[in-house]
Amino acid sequence: MTQKDIESERWYACRIFHNKIEYIKQRLTKDGIRYFIPIRLAQKEQEENFVYKEEPIIPSLIFIRTTKTNLHSIKASCPQNMSIYTHPGTTEAAEIPDDEMEIFMYVITKGCEQLETIDEKLVKGNHVRITGGLFEGAEGYITRVHGTKRFVVMIKGIAAVATTFIPRCFIEKIE
Repeated sequence: MTQKDIESERWYACRIFHNKIEYIKQRLTKDGIRYFIPIRLAQKEQEENFVYKEEPIIPSLIFIRTTKTNLHSIKASCPQNMSIYTHPGTTEAAEIPDDEMEIFMYVITKGCEQLETIDEKLVKGNHVRITGGLFEGAEGYITRVHGTKRFVVMIKGIAAVATTFIPRCFIEKIE
């Protein structure tokens, strides 16, 4: 790996412990580092009214776009509160391809209330592209989740989310 490869910005996934997500967010914002936290607006009933609150789709997970050197610097500044997802069997930080991350962010930020995290091992089936509706342009997989066919987007080794049912007319198989 060349020095240029090491120093180019990539997406990385990190697990944040002990409710330190706000501290990490402030540090990243202060340093001008791009990050993404998979959250959704959840409707809660409060004194006969409904309020909307942000809640994590995958608790304690944050994605950071930075260089590998800077990622390790961030980790060193809070060693007990953060761990970096690595390639299986190694200590090397797992880079997330830009296209996978962009599709994952796109699906999560579309505002679907019925997003559900699933075990990545469940993801089998055809690789597809959505051609219409809320998730138009997203690529992922069609698989059965709890007895119904669902559209699933995943980042290998880190996270997978299933959306609501997608009509067959909006699904194009990718060969």
